[in-house]
Amino acid sequence: MTKDFSITRRHLLQGTGALAALSVIGVGPAFAATGPVRFGIYGSATKLATRGKAVARYQELHPEVQVVFEGVPSDAWPDKIAAMIAGGNAPDEIALAQQDLGQYASRGALAPLDQYLGNLINADAFDKSVLDLGRTADGKLYGLPIAVSIQGLGYNQSALDRLKLPQPPAAWSLAEFADLCGQVHKADPQIYGSHDHGGHLVFFQMQLVADGRHLFGENSLMTTADEVAAWLDYWAKMRETGGAVPPDLQTQFNNSEFPNAPLNKGTAVFALMQSQDISSGYQALQKDTLGMTAPPSAKAGGNNGVYPNASSLVTMNAKSQFKDETVKLMNWFVVDPESAKVLGLVSGPPASKTELAEVMKMTAIKPIDSKVLTYSLAALAHANPAPPSHRAERAVTDLLIRTNESVAFGSASVQDAAKQFISDGNDLMKQA
Repeated sequence: MTKDFSITRRHLLQGTGALAALSVIGVGPAFAATGPVRFGIYGSATKLATRGKAVARYQELHPEVQVVFEGVPSDAWPDKIAAMIAGGNAPDEIALAQQDLGQYASRGALAPLDQYLGNLINADAFDKSVLDLGRTADGKLYGLPIAVSIQGLGYNQSALDRLKLPQPPAAWSLAEFADLCGQVHKADPQIYGSHDHGGHLVFFQMQLVADGRHLFGENSLMTTADEVAAWLDYWAKMRETGGAVPPDLQTQFNNSEFPNAPLNKGTAVFALMQSQDISSGYQALQKDTLGMTAPPSAKAGGNNGVYPNASSLVTMNAKSQFKDETVKLMNWFVVDPESAKVLGLVSGPPASKTELAEVMKMTAIKPIDSKVLTYSLAALAHANPAPPSHRAERAVTDLLIRTNESVAFGSASVQDAAKQFISDGNDLMKQA
């Protein structure tokens, strides 16, 4: 039995400005017989422009359906879509981050897609492990992956050259990473080694995945206060040496407002990110040459814990009045080669085999996109199984950010912050 959807995003009351950021493009012809089918999606300016062109191409091929493209900047999307679903005004097709899939599905906001497999959805276009990224813990399919991403460590090649420091290796440990980050700050005290990832839940969970574990149980966190404390302490020491940016710089960036990212502002050289973000989120915003390498592992020669993730998924509003038309648009967007010709690698390697094959035939690929494709395919070939998502994942993500900030700003000790994280995290798990 599903529960009524309730707004839980902590910034919702601050979202009045975000609502004004909605970009609505009606691409349906006047003679369309069906619709409008609304397609709501988020992304950087580059991604939204490209995705809007893809939807316009769909409209050209299918004039019988009116489609309205609604693009929203990434940082405004969580509050925007929460408000729209709560208000009963959500788009028919909704793009979601994988960490948000569970909470929306469990509240009855999304329509399951299993009945359309082999019919309106070309399931054979996906490897099973990839298609399963759109399933929730109950085994039901609620989303189709747009692209498959994997964690990578982006870095400023040009800055390292200017500082006369070596380029990072293909495989290294957290200790080696900390050493090079410290060298960056010693070479230029105005530059720090890395973003502060103490509050980065994905990076923390990678440490568990490397041990064959995962963070989320059904109603409790599958980690200990000691493990959390060790993680927070590592980043506290990184800040002390200048290996990571100070908190006043890190708090300006929430992992989606890319112009504020320390890597983009020139105050850091390294940043963990999902593989697709380095192109539109970073390289597109600066002139320096960027590269991508593997994230560090806990121990030299160890598993670094990377795992596949849907860069985002398209889902269907449970209240859509145009379900068949919406599913057809979803399938085209993530499966059809015509879509791939427009989207290219804007979201990373396409999730479907059909679109990936089309992208691989392209000759006019930007150097940064070529790096992403090369890194992603190599990393995915040796990736760990994806850990299960949980309906409380977004809330726990925000909690770890606040926990790391409490240590960084000196309002809590490492040990106290870690214990509080476990206590509060378990509460969030039970309440979700």
